[in-house]
Amino acid sequence: MKLTSVLSLGLLCLALLAPGHARADSGKTAYPAPVRALKANGIDIRGTMPAPDGFKGFIGEYRGQPMPVYLLPDGKHTVVGNLFDADGKDLTRDAFADRASAGIDKNAWSKLAKADWISEGAKHAKRTVYVFTDTECPYCHRLWNAIRPQVKNGEVQVRYLLVAVIKPQSLPRAASVLDAADPIKAFARNERDFRDSPIKLAATIPPATRAKIAANVELMNTFGIDGTPGIVYKDEQGRIHSLSGMPPESGIKAIFGP
Repeated sequence: MKLTSVLSLGLLCLALLAPGHARADSGKTAYPAPVRALKANGIDIRGTMPAPDGFKGFIGEYRGQPMPVYLLPDGKHTVVGNLFDADGKDLTRDAFADRASAGIDKNAWSKLAKADWISEGAKHAKRTVYVFTDTECPYCHRLWNAIRPQVKNGEVQVRYLLVAVIKPQSLPRAASVLDAADPIKAFARNERDFRDSPIKLAATIPPATRAKIAANVELMNTFGIDGTPGIVYKDEQGRIHSLSGMPPESGIKAIFGP
């Protein structure tokens, strides 16, 4: 069967405006390297979908917009868009519609609720947003600063899951935050004085604390997030979305509130 592809040029051009994020140096993912590389252009991978023989299909998302992604048979290149056969039949439409509408597994949201997070904001806020964050991540720091208005006005409760993927000091500083008498206050102190953090590196890390941080990294990987900050949220229709990196101002308002 001969196939042709139609690339979504508009989306690819928009991808040049990719949000900043810090790449994770550790952690495993099931996606091939060329597919993971799309994240550098702002395309997050939500899952897989059926594809013609030789191809591998994925559900991508760019700023909340789902899109089909294919890994070509050579295993080295990807295309974004629909595949058509020699007769002009769309081989993507049905498979993409089925998987894209399914969204992220609802069980994943339940796993987040049961994870080890620290929170700020109103307890019964209209929105709940999960953020995978590294104490050494400059983009996480920028996000923390950017959402001060939404946190203060009670619009959102932000639940931070600390991970250690950026620098060697990520793990001992995250441990110090989690084992502090008031973890969210320690976290805020680190963010307020990010360039010269008053939070000292833990000399020893209790196994239980190490396990919590490792579990957060594993959970981050299940959402296909390969850098920090990693954000998981529900839209107004209750659909679950995940993305890597610092969103633009419009994205922050859409996710965290006006």
